[in-house]
Amino acid sequence: MQTEIASQVILANLKSTSDGPEGPSAVSMNQIRMWLVPQKAEHDHDYDINCNYFEEMLRQAMCNLMAKGYVTSSVHDGVEDGDAQMFSLTQEGARYVEELAVGIEEP
Repeated sequence: MQTEIASQVILANLKSTSDGPEGPSAVSMNQIRMWLVPQKAEHDHDYDINCNYFEEMLRQAMCNLMAKGYVTSSVHDGVEDGDAQMFSLTQEGARYVEELAVGIEEP
């Protein structure tokens, strides 16, 4: 699975939401899912998205990010699906995203 890529996408999007004028913000699992899971086109009924693959990748990526301390959750019992649980970037996560950005910019 491409959990490292998924983790980087999640961190980058969390960083962009936390850089707003109102300060750090939290997002729901549904919002994070929208960042990662491809959406079917309105008239593309033949396209089959393997939702189980993306759900498992998302679950593993979020568990890894929380275990490393890059992301925090409003519910501290683990990754639960639902709008009540909100996720936000930690200071350590923000530093990691900045380090990744510096590494990409250097030739």
